[in-house]
This record gives sequence, C-alpha cells and structure tokens, in this order.
Amino acid sequence: MTCAIEFDHLTKLYNNARGIDDLNLTVQQGEIFGFLGPNGAGKTTVMKMMTGLIKPDRGDVRLFGSSVQNQYIDAIQHVGSLIETAESFPYLTAFENLKLHGRYYEQVDNKRIHECLEITGLSKFAHEKTRKFSLGMKQRLGIATAILSEPKLLILDEPLNGLDVEGMLDIRALIKKMSSEQGTTFFISSHLIHDVEVTCTRIGILLNSRLTSVDSTETILQNFSSLEHYFINEVERNARI
Repeated sequence: MTCAIEFDHLTKLYNNARGIDDLNLTVQQGEIFGFLGPNGAGKTTVMKMMTGLIKPDRGDVRLFGSSVQNQYIDAIQHVGSLIETAESFPYLTAFENLKLHGRYYEQVDNKRIHECLEITGLSKFAHEKTRKFSLGMKQRLGIATAILSEPKLLILDEPLNGLDVEGMLDIRALIKKMSSEQGTTFFISSHLIHDVEVTCTRIGILLNSRLTSVDSTETILQNFSSLEHYFINEVERNARI
C-alpha cells in the first residue's frame, strides 16, 4: 500500500501555546482520515503546513514520498485542498471561477469544469455570479475547485460547513465514491462528529497540540457506542494525565 501522507516530528508552536507539537503519523493511499479536536487544537495549522502555506518550526510533511519543505512542486502536484473559507471571485460566475483555476492544469478543459459543477450540484448555477451565492453554494464551489484537477489527495478543512442536509449527504457520498473508485486519499478536519463517524475509515484525535490517539473507525465503534463517546472519553482521559 502506498503511503500518501507522512508527518515526521512536525512542530509549529505559537506564543499563545497553540499550534502542533511533534506530530508523527502516516496515512495510506485511499484512506479517508478524520482529524478531530476542539477549537485551537492545531488542526488548521497542520493543514496549512501540508500545503506549504506556513513553515514548521521543525519536522516535515511528505506527500507521496516528496517533502513539502524541499520538493514542494513534486509534493503538491497531486493535491487539492479547501482550507478555512471557500473563497471565490464574486464578480465572476461559477464556471468562470473554475476556468480561472483550471489554467494551472493542462488536463482541465471545459468538459472537466462542467463535470465538477455537475458533481457538486452547481450545474444550474454555472453562469451565475458567485456574489449571489449562499454559504452552502460557495462551499460546493470550493469543493468543485478542490477536485478540479482530479487530485490523488484532498485536504479538506470543515468541508460540510454551511451545507444543508442534502448537501451534506451529497458531499459524504462523493468522498466515499472517490476513495473507493479512484483511490483518492482524504485528510478531513471537521467538528461534525457524526459525519466523520459515517465517512472516515480512520480517525486521529488532537488535544492540546498533540496527537493523542489514532484508530480505525471500525475498532472505535466496536468499543464505544459512537465516535462522540470515544472523543469524550479521550478528552477526559487526557485531562487526567
């Protein structure tokens, strides 16, 4: 099995004591890895280091064997991401926004753009300017942008943010389909514990800037009635340490 992500002593600490401290973890290709933790635990910091948006104090991230620090182009060429907020150019239509992003990829043509709009349920809004979009529609467009180049790895920070129930079901189904049919790897941060439970194949808990536990969803649910109970147990266990 190919290793898609490898964290090697990854560390980034801020003056307020937040950040990430000595993260070591591997994620295999095709996995849907869920990254759980309270606000300020360091989840978004990790994702920003994975995409080269910020530099670690020490350690490194390797994506498909290439170092983000030293081989950035090789590391990032098969990666799509949606981190923090789904931004778009408000004076452009959904199609035009994707067309703009598609310029960076030789394989992205108009057919692929329409494909992504269809996949994310935005086809009927393709020629509407995004300033008129709701939060959920902007989120769908952000996901369409992330999958545009058919990446082997998708890094998604709160991908279900702002979506209605139908949207959540659609994106959950899309993630599972891409993983099973295309072997796409997902690294997902979310506060929606139930959605992580029914989507992710393996889960890591981040508390106080450190990765405290990693286990398969199957094993967790054999020992706990829900992922929520497992998460609460981990919080209480670490509070006692």
